[in-house]
Amino acid sequence: MNKKTNLDQETPTKKIIDDVEEGINDAGTVFSTETEPLESNSKQLVRYLLWGLLSVVVNFGTFYILYHTIHMNYQVANLIAWFLGVQVGFWVDRVIVFHHKSNSAFQEMLAFYATRILTFLIETATLWIGISVLSANGTGSKLVGQFLAIVGNYVLSKFFIFKNRH
Repeated sequence: MNKKTNLDQETPTKKIIDDVEEGINDAGTVFSTETEPLESNSKQLVRYLLWGLLSVVVNFGTFYILYHTIHMNYQVANLIAWFLGVQVGFWVDRVIVFHHKSNSAFQEMLAFYATRILTFLIETATLWIGISVLSANGTGSKLVGQFLAIVGNYVLSKFFIFKNRH
């Protein structure tokens, strides 16, 4: 692994991300002769998973506070949590994950929200089935819904919102 010479400017989080990316990139050359697309996809996936946790924490934390602490209706709590999580997710994905640069941030945000509506409906259905139909734990149902949303969101962001237009 390459060690940085100026450790004063490197944060512990950045170091962890760099180390994980470097390890994935090193493995990528073993499994494929086309290293550049694999490196790019691997780095994006690692960044999406690591930085995507921020929007999940905002979403889940908001839901938890509104549903469990304030005792708000679970669907209303989920809608508010979804909105805040999507807003954080847009900026994290655009700036950090996909390094997307364009002059159409507002148009991309509209498209981002449109794709997130689909995964919101999947998560809402998961909550309804878990809580209303199966009388399951709200937190467990939210975790299942979040997992399904994360997978769908990555695919939609990578291939529809922030795709490279070379």
